[in-house]
Amino acid sequence: MQRWEACRERFRAIGVRLVAISADTVAEAARMRERHGFEMTLLSDESLSVIDLYHLRHERNVTPTRGLIRPLAVPATILIGTDGVVKWIDRSSDFRTRSSPDHVLAAVGDALADHL
Repeated sequence: MQRWEACRERFRAIGVRLVAISADTVAEAARMRERHGFEMTLLSDESLSVIDLYHLRHERNVTPTRGLIRPLAVPATILIGTDGVVKWIDRSSDFRTRSSPDHVLAAVGDALADHL
C-alpha cells in the first residue's frame, strides 16, 4: 500500500480517490493507517461482504489471525465511476501479486478517454 500512497497525488490530480478494503478489523486498519501514515481511506470488511460481492474471496489461501483461520481476498483493483458503475477491474490470479500504479493509471486514462 506504500506504493499507492506514494502515487496518491497523481491519482488525485485526475479525480481518482483511492480506497483500500481488507478483511482486517476496524482497529487493525486504524493501526496500519497510523503506523504507515496513510492518507488514503482504509475500510474494514471483516465479514467479507464486499469481498464476496465482487467474488474476491480466495478460499484456498487463508491466514491465521487472532487465533482464527481467515480467508484472504484476491488482490484486485476496481475502478468505480461517479455513477457507481464498475468501469474496470484487475483481478490477480496470485494473492501475492498486486496491480502496479502505472498499470492502473493507464486503465483510468483509457476509461476517462471513453467518456470524452
